[in-house]
Amino acid sequence: MPVQPVFVHGWGFGPDFWTPLLAALGWADACVLDLGFVGQGANTPAQAMAQVQAVQAQGRPMLGIGHSLGFLWLAQHMELSRANRLVGINAFAAFAARPDFAAGVQVRVLQRMVKGLSSRPEQVLADFRGLCGAGEVEQPLCIPNLQKGLELLVSGDVRSRLAGIPEQYCVLAARQDPVVSPAMTEESFAGGPGVQWLDGGHMLPHTHLQDCVAFLQDAREKMEQRA
Repeated sequence: MPVQPVFVHGWGFGPDFWTPLLAALGWADACVLDLGFVGQGANTPAQAMAQVQAVQAQGRPMLGIGHSLGFLWLAQHMELSRANRLVGINAFAAFAARPDFAAGVQVRVLQRMVKGLSSRPEQVLADFRGLCGAGEVEQPLCIPNLQKGLELLVSGDVRSRLAGIPEQYCVLAARQDPVVSPAMTEESFAGGPGVQWLDGGHMLPHTHLQDCVAFLQDAREKMEQRA
């Protein structure tokens, strides 16, 4: 049965984040979800979840590909059966700091962003995208969905879930990522598969396109050989 690739973008971005990578991959069967952070008539996380459920109902092996928060979202919502595989780029299994996750971002930083969305949302998003090395968004913002995304960054933690399936996920990380530090990556995936490292920042699908293409092609080929 053919593999179904499903792509999920990170916080503050939209499905067009994947456009250059999808063009380079040439995967006409890719399903690209929209968490509804930006864009006219924005989608909702609930609608994205319904799409995941619809894909899984088809019975095809699912290759979930998430950038940043998109990986955390997929790890929470997709079925991590032996037939499926999860791929992360600039990814993490937890983001906010907690007693057993010292490498995480302090919760107060995320709380300031939540507060800022109520009064100066464009500036909050511009600051974050500037940190990522991305340009300013030119689409309308969906504040409620952006707030839900920040709530996920505060509360989300899939480390224990991934610990039981180390052979079913892989991660491409950047040594100079200003959002996801190397320490956060290492603590997220301690004891898991070897993380593949590149010299780069938080926008690997844009700045290291061919490396990402090779990484994803390899993940898909391994799934297809196993199917």
